Amino acid sequence: MSLQGKVALITGASEDPGSQVAVALARAGAKVAVEGVAGVQEKVLRTVETFGGDALPVRGDVQDESDVRHMLSNVEAVLGPVDILVNASGMTLDKDIEDAGVGEWEQAAISKARAAFICSKAIVPGMKERGMGHVISIVSGAGEGTAGGAAEQALSGFTSALGDEVEGSGVVVAQIEAGSAGSDEVAEGVVLLSGRASSSSNAALLIGG
Repeated sequence: MSLQGKVALITGASEDPGSQVAVALARAGAKVAVEGVAGVQEKVLRTVETFGGDALPVRGDVQDESDVRHMLSNVEAVLGPVDILVNASGMTLDKDIEDAGVGEWEQAAISKARAAFICSKAIVPGMKERGMGHVISIVSGAGEGTAGGAAEQALSGFTSALGDEVEGSGVVVAQIEAGSAGSDEVAEGVVLLSGRASSSSNAALLIGG
């Protein structure tokens, strides 16, 4: 599937599946903006360069509105308006309930949905104006511990509600329900959904069982 000329912003590309998603979108022809830590960004950029793709490293706190606006301005100035937003960012909390503090549990539980909301808030209005765009969230299905489970449910709920909200605008909102799928399968699923045109704004792809 060709995504030639499309601009994609992938959050959480410091680790899989985000980093593999960035490479897969670039292979499909998209110009990719890769949000994440410097070391992993460089690895993704080097991989993309081997097949002549376009990649831009971007840094910023996706939990912070002003950082996201600055990051988006940078992407638009270099690559153009974002056509594809992939929400793959969020923190984890690997603690049992008796060891987790309320504050850190709350932060982990809402981190994925918060990042998706802030990035979507910055990007979706432009997509609606152009009458096209894709917002794709990667939901693992079963996060680690109570915070992880809450985080995945919150991201899934946000994504579904956003799809209802933009119905009829030309913006397609979708989620990858990864299950036990590997990062390469998730990446292939994102490419598939990124090329999807539909009169319905809500879509879901279950991979990996």
